[in-house]
Amino acid sequence: MERTKPQLLDSIEIKLHNLCALPNPCCIYKVPEKLRIINSEAYRPSVVSIGPFHYKDERLRAMEEYKLRYLKSFLDRADNHNLEDFVNVVKGREELVRQSYSEVLDLDSGTFIEMVLVDAAFIIELFLRKSRHELREENDRIFAIPHMIDELNDDMKLEENQLPFFIIRELYDFAFEPDGHGWPHFLSITGKFFEDELGVQRPEPKHFVDFLRARYLPLSRPPQPDKRDEQPSCFSVTHLHKAGVKIEATKESSLLAIKFDGGVLGIPKINLQDSTESIWRNLAVFEEHHYQEDSYIMDYLFLLDFLINDPRDIEFLVENGIVTHWLGNTEDVSDLFRNLTKQITINSSNFCYADLCQQLNAYCNSKCRKNKTILRQKYFNHPWAVLSVISAIVLLLLTVIQAITGVISVIHK
Repeated sequence: MERTKPQLLDSIEIKLHNLCALPNPCCIYKVPEKLRIINSEAYRPSVVSIGPFHYKDERLRAMEEYKLRYLKSFLDRADNHNLEDFVNVVKGREELVRQSYSEVLDLDSGTFIEMVLVDAAFIIELFLRKSRHELREENDRIFAIPHMIDELNDDMKLEENQLPFFIIRELYDFAFEPDGHGWPHFLSITGKFFEDELGVQRPEPKHFVDFLRARYLPLSRPPQPDKRDEQPSCFSVTHLHKAGVKIEATKESSLLAIKFDGGVLGIPKINLQDSTESIWRNLAVFEEHHYQEDSYIMDYLFLLDFLINDPRDIEFLVENGIVTHWLGNTEDVSDLFRNLTKQITINSSNFCYADLCQQLNAYCNSKCRKNKTILRQKYFNHPWAVLSVISAIVLLLLTVIQAITGVISVIHK
């Protein structure tokens, strides 16, 4: 039955009235489907669910008992407070925690508070036991089972598998009062868990993915370039090498510190591991949603995509000590770099490597430079070729000297 105009208006008004306000402090995002279909495993936890997005995943239910055991240890350790005290801490921050997620959560208040407290206590206890061996229980299977701690570490670097940092830190501070009571600050044990002591020198992160992102950035960041309209591009490393650019590995502390100076392109060493693709993908998801005008990680991935076009580029980088990996053949590694930027939009107006690309392109397109490069590659690309050219020059000089000597002798006669 077709609705009347007043009924239609009432229906729309009800829907508008029921709209929830957009979350202001949002920092934890669902992975867009267009990215998930490329590699769903890169965004999916394998051992533990943290937060609401994977809360009902049956594959991860086995870890729930461990979480409860860690909660019990946490409560025993924080003996100045009882369970109700910690429930009240979470309850007082429930709305702000909910607003940290990009989607409206279908969990009632009691279930949500329990989930946050159990997950936060698990993380706190896990970080404490990782940083202080004496706190581990004798039958702690998480540290006894080979590679379990590594898998938990990987799961905590996933954008969909997060709690807001502030609620974990507030529960930790409430439990242990770290100032002057012998307990380290939570940011400090976070740095130890992720093996990044520099993390304590940076502002409090939104969550662990944000902490990891800050770890990749240099402490003094380069200024963003002036806004541009043209689409950035750059030649591949093999093309750059043929054009006369010297490419070498550097020991910069930040992966992002790729520099071009005096004909030398310096690239910090890249160590590719099984978890590297997942880490970069989750960093890109977070950055695309949260740091659109400050997208250093995505810009880095796009620059690598420019520099690596096919397996020959990977072979060159491996031979020159810039890339190390155990991921299979060079074609697999080349595909990894090319796929990282699929379905991600480059911010061409704010691309932080725009000047670098422009300098490299200008260097390669220089006519004088091209002629020198052709000469070097054609006549000086091999020691025997160099010797042949030198021999030819010497022979030419001897011939000229002999001719001059002959002319002089004829004149004297």
